[in-house]
Amino acid sequence: MASETLRVLHVIGTMDRAGAETFLMNLYRLLGPKGIQFDFLIHGDAPCDYEPEIRALGGEVYRLPARFNGLNGVAYRRWCREFFAAHPEHPIVHGHIGSSAAIYLDEANRAGRITIAHAHCENLPLSPTQLGTRFFSFGTRFVADWFLACSRAAGLDRFGRRVVEGPRFHVIANGINTEAFRCTPEDHREAKRRFLAMGGWNAKGASPVLHLEEGEVPLILGTVGRLTKIKNQRVLLGMVKRLNDLGVPTLAIIVGRGELEDTLMREARDLGIEGRCLFFGVTDDVKAILDVFDVFVLPSLKEGLPVAAVEAQAAGLPALISADIPEEAVLLGTTFRIDLAAGVDVWADAALEDFLIEGERIPCASEIVRKEGYDIHDGAEWLARFYESLIANGKPRS
Repeated sequence: MASETLRVLHVIGTMDRAGAETFLMNLYRLLGPKGIQFDFLIHGDAPCDYEPEIRALGGEVYRLPARFNGLNGVAYRRWCREFFAAHPEHPIVHGHIGSSAAIYLDEANRAGRITIAHAHCENLPLSPTQLGTRFFSFGTRFVADWFLACSRAAGLDRFGRRVVEGPRFHVIANGINTEAFRCTPEDHREAKRRFLAMGGWNAKGASPVLHLEEGEVPLILGTVGRLTKIKNQRVLLGMVKRLNDLGVPTLAIIVGRGELEDTLMREARDLGIEGRCLFFGVTDDVKAILDVFDVFVLPSLKEGLPVAAVEAQAAGLPALISADIPEEAVLLGTTFRIDLAAGVDVWADAALEDFLIEGERIPCASEIVRKEGYDIHDGAEWLARFYESLIANGKPRS
C-alpha cells in the first residue's frame, strides 16, 4: 500500500463476538499495519463487544438508526444516502448484511464508491423472515461491483450462478490464526484437569453450576456460537441427556449468548441436566475453552463455512457437524457430518464413538488447517491485494 491510509467501510448488523464479526476483526488486526483501516457502519444503538478494540485500532463505529425491516425502506435509503454524503472518506464499501444490501450498496454506488457484497452463509431454512430476506436481497446481484463469499455454495445461494461463474466473484475462506489454536494432547489433558478441579468456570470466572461426582472425569462436549434457532443447540442438550442416561458422565459447555439463552437453560432444567450444562457466555479467549472440550458439536440448521468449526479443527478437536454445513468445512479426518434427521440418539452415540476412537488431539492439526487455506494471514494478504486492485482500476464498467 501507499503511505496514505485506505479506509474501507464495512456494513454489518453489529460487531459482537460471532462468526462473521470475528473473521472481520481477525483481518482488521493484520491489515491495519499495512495501511488499510476498517470502519464499521452498524445498526442500532446497542454497544458492541468489539467496539472498544475497533476504536483502539483507530477505526470508527458509525450507526444507522435501525435495521431494514421491509417496511422502513424509504427511511432506510434516506439514512444511507445521508451517511455517504457526510462520509466521503471511504472509497470502498464492503457489505456483509444481506437483507438490505441492495439498498445501501445502491446508495454507495450513487455516491461513487466501489461496492462489494459478501455472503457469509447459505440461505437459511424457509420461514416468513427468510422469505423476506431472500426477496429483498435478490437485487444485490444487480447492484454490487464485486462479490465475495465464504464458499461457492454460499455465493450460489446469495448471488446466483451467473454471478458465481462470472469474473467478479471470489471465495475468501473464513480464516483464523491457525497457529494460535494449536493444542497438543498434553495441553488438552491439563486444561481439562484444571477445569474439573475448579468445578468449571465461565467467562466471568468460577462457576458453581456444574455437578460433578468426586473423582469423576466426564466426557465434555462443547459448542461455540450465538444462542439462536439456526445454531440448534437443543441437539447438544439431548445428547447430554442420552449419554448420562446411558451411564456415561457427560457435560456440555455452550459458549455464546443470544435470544434463546433463557429457553435453552429452561430446557436443560426440564431434561434434568441443569448441573451438566455450563452456559459459558462470550469470551475473548475461545482457544482456552476449546482446549477443555473432548468433542466439538455444531448441529446447525444451516451455515456458510463456520469460523467456530475451523477454530475447533485447528485445535485438533474431534468434531461432529450438521450435514447441512458445507462439506468444505471438513478439514480433518476426525470431523464427521451427520444428518439432523438421524436424531439425537445417533448424534450422542457418534460423539461417544468419536471420543473413544478418535479422541486424542491431533498435534499437527493447525498446520493441516493452514494448508487447507484457512489461515488468516493468507486471507489478509489476498484481501489487501484485492483492495489495492480495486483502487488502481476503479469501478468496473457495467
